[in-house]
Amino acid sequence: MKKQLTESRLLKLYFLLFCTIFTFHSAFSQDLYIGSGGEFFLKKNTEFTTSNTIVNLDSSGKFILESGNDWGSETEYVNGKVEAKGTGETKLPIGENGVYAPVIATHSGDITASYFNASPTTGSNGVDVDAISNIEYWELTGNAIVTLPWNDDSDITSLVNNNGGALNSVAIVGYESGVWNLISNSQTNTVTGDLLNGDVTSEANNEVDLNKFTQFTFGIDHQLALAVEDLFLSTGINVLSNPIQTNERYIRFRTSNELNDLQVSLFDVTGRKINHYNISTYNNMGSIPKPNIKTGVYFLKFDYEGKQGVKKIIIK
Repeated sequence: MKKQLTESRLLKLYFLLFCTIFTFHSAFSQDLYIGSGGEFFLKKNTEFTTSNTIVNLDSSGKFILESGNDWGSETEYVNGKVEAKGTGETKLPIGENGVYAPVIATHSGDITASYFNASPTTGSNGVDVDAISNIEYWELTGNAIVTLPWNDDSDITSLVNNNGGALNSVAIVGYESGVWNLISNSQTNTVTGDLLNGDVTSEANNEVDLNKFTQFTFGIDHQLALAVEDLFLSTGINVLSNPIQTNERYIRFRTSNELNDLQVSLFDVTGRKINHYNISTYNNMGSIPKPNIKTGVYFLKFDYEGKQGVKKIIIK
C-alpha cells in the first residue's frame, strides 16, 4: 500500500514538472505581449529588437515611443495603438493581420496611431473628394504633418484608374460627421512611388488637427483628377484573354491609339520586377513574350510619355 502511494506521488511530481517546463517554453516562444495596464517605453536611438516577432497589446496596454524614433519593419511592428511623446519626426510602427503600415509624423506634441486592415466607415464624399479606399484605415490623434503608405494589397491601382487615372491625385482623407473630406487643402498632398508601392503626405507646411477626424484613409482629390489625363483614358489599354493560359506564348493588349516607345514591365505580387520591354503597337495591338512563370496574379506596369498605369493579370 505504501509503495503504491509513493508511486502515485512520484507520477504527480513528474506531471507537475512537465507542466512547468511546457509553460516555461511556451512563454519564451510567444510574441512580445504587453498585458492589461502594462506599459513599454522605447527611447530614441535605443537598440531594440523583438527577434522578428510582432508586438501585441492588450486593449489597455501601452507601447510608447520617445519622439524621433524610427524603429519598425515588416517583421517587427506593433499590432495595436502606438503613442509618441514630445515633438519631432517619428515613425509610428503599426500594423495588423500581417500588414505593416507605419505612419511618419512631424508633430508638435504627443501623437497616437493605430492601423486597421479593414474597410473604413461608409460615408458621403466631400466637395473635393471623388472616391475613397475601401481596403484599410488609420486612427490618429494629435497635431502633425502625416505620411501614409500603401502596397499592392492596398489596391491603389483600382482607386486611381477608376477615378480619373492620375496617381498624384491620391490624397489623405478623414472621416468627420458622416463625410469624407481632404485633411489638407486641395492639390497640396505629395505623392511618391507608383501604383503598387508608395505613400502620400499631407500639406508640407501646415499641421493637421487630427483630432477633428475619427478615421483616415486614401482618397482622390477631385481637382487633381480633373487636371491630369490618364494613360488608360487617353490610350484605352486593355489586356486580352485575361486570365491568360499558361501555354500562351504572349501577353497581348489592345490600345485605342498607336504607341511608340511604350515601356512595359511585368511584376509579381511581391513587387519583384520579372521583365521589362520597350515596344511599339501596330494596328492598335501590342504584345510581350510571356516568360515561364507559375500560375497566379501578376501586374503589368505601362509607362508612356511620363504617364503610368498598372493592369492586374492572372496566369491560369
